[in-house]
Amino acid sequence: MPYAAPRPGRRTVLRALAAGPLLLVLPMHPTLATATSSVSSADVAAGSFGRGDLDTSSAPDWMRLLPDSANLAELSLPGSHDTMAHNSSIPTLTQDFVLPVQLQAGLRAFDIRTRHFRDVFPIHHDLEYLHANFTDVVRTVTAFLQANPSETVLMRLKKEYTEEENTRTYQATLDWYIHENPDTRDLLAAHLWTPPAGYDGRIPTLGETRGKIVVLQDFTATAVYGPRWAGPSMDIQDDFTLPNLAAVKTKWDTARTQFERAALEDFGTLFVNHLSATGASPAVMATGTVPITVAKGVPGTPGMLTCAENYLRTTGTGRTGVVMADFPTAALVETIIARNFS
Repeated sequence: MPYAAPRPGRRTVLRALAAGPLLLVLPMHPTLATATSSVSSADVAAGSFGRGDLDTSSAPDWMRLLPDSANLAELSLPGSHDTMAHNSSIPTLTQDFVLPVQLQAGLRAFDIRTRHFRDVFPIHHDLEYLHANFTDVVRTVTAFLQANPSETVLMRLKKEYTEEENTRTYQATLDWYIHENPDTRDLLAAHLWTPPAGYDGRIPTLGETRGKIVVLQDFTATAVYGPRWAGPSMDIQDDFTLPNLAAVKTKWDTARTQFERAALEDFGTLFVNHLSATGASPAVMATGTVPITVAKGVPGTPGMLTCAENYLRTTGTGRTGVVMADFPTAALVETIIARNFS
């Protein structure tokens, strides 16, 4: 039976009140949106804010210039928060472009959220199904790595939303993708980094992981698939709930502090800095604090992207760690990559 995403009990009309240009009437769930309009949420948002320029950047093999001895924790890595939410409802929309464009532009850290449903992994953001599944992600990333074997991809693999109608555990389904599923097993055999015997949770080197996916494990399991998300080898800033748009300044202060720490502190620790944030549900639309307004800003309130780009340009050097962004721009990605060579 084809995967059917959960639907709200009634059609919910969402009204964005963040700023004059963002005045929308959209159904909450994308399956409902496709029944009433051929215009995607991303296109509607682009009409208010301007579609991003990430597709103008091309850096498919920038890691080839780095030494094998470099620890992944020492690097400055551009990434995307809620990577697959490029055609979702406005409250969950976080990306302008699909995964292949993100990879080609130079992003190397991705936030993949898998719901465990009927013994497979559809990709979700909370309730909302993002019209993709884990097999799609594996095929896209491994095809990129086949073409660019110098690169390493970090993948936060997160168990999302509710588990329903399964005959096995989340871990057993992940193992099925790795070892049994004919659509993914051979791809993952070639391109999934496997922690060595006696692995202690350390962040591996680039030489160990070229051409591989390194799982950042954000789920409970008896086996270890990679460094633990929020484990002892990671330092994460992810203050993601804002009461209103005025709080973007406070969010930026927190992100800037994480940048400052990443530039100076333990280079064996993987620093992760989320530029992403949103408002608290259900008031998110009333306060205007949807991801796109936080990222791109509104009149009188600079967005997180502008703040980060300005900061990184003026400070010049120093490790950023992993930078997880909503709607990352070409300038942001290029500036982060340049930190590895300055």
